[in-house]
Amino acid sequence: MKKLFLLLAVAGAATASAQTTVAPDGFTTGYFVSAGNEKSEGFIKESFKKGSIAFTNADGSKKSFSPADINEFGIGATVYIAYMNDFYKVTASGNKGSLLQKVTNNSGKVLYNGTEAYAANTTEGKPGDYYLRIKAGDKVALVTKQNFEKVFASFCGDCTNLQTSIQGKQLDYTTIEKAVELYNDCN
Repeated sequence: MKKLFLLLAVAGAATASAQTTVAPDGFTTGYFVSAGNEKSEGFIKESFKKGSIAFTNADGSKKSFSPADINEFGIGATVYIAYMNDFYKVTASGNKGSLLQKVTNNSGKVLYNGTEAYAANTTEGKPGDYYLRIKAGDKVALVTKQNFEKVFASFCGDCTNLQTSIQGKQLDYTTIEKAVELYNDCN
């Protein structure tokens, strides 16, 4: 009888432990890095239309975060960063620069940093737009079909291979990720 009770207790504990690693409905395994650079792992549900994400950890406690609360989060293999009160998907990244795609539009929305409310000031552009972020000087620019050549000439002028490919029409807005990869490969 004692063995049966012990076996049931161990099985119950193992089941409870296994349940905490299953993502709740609508959530996906992920992580976030706080504004204080602390990493927390658990489950994330994106609410890009609301300009926020929801996070729950293994013990089931839930919390909502705006871009002011965190530096970065990841869902699966996809990384997102917070910049100027919006979230951006990192579509290409390297040691010199990154290509970001805006996924929220918090412009003018009331956001909270703790209990402090403020009207969000964001970058120009809308969700789906691309931004070139250069690590030297932490410069960010909206990239459109119309300004592609100008932005890459201004921000990436130190990469001759990239400039030659753009001027020779081998790279354009439709190959923007490849342009960022080429820039990151420049010495």
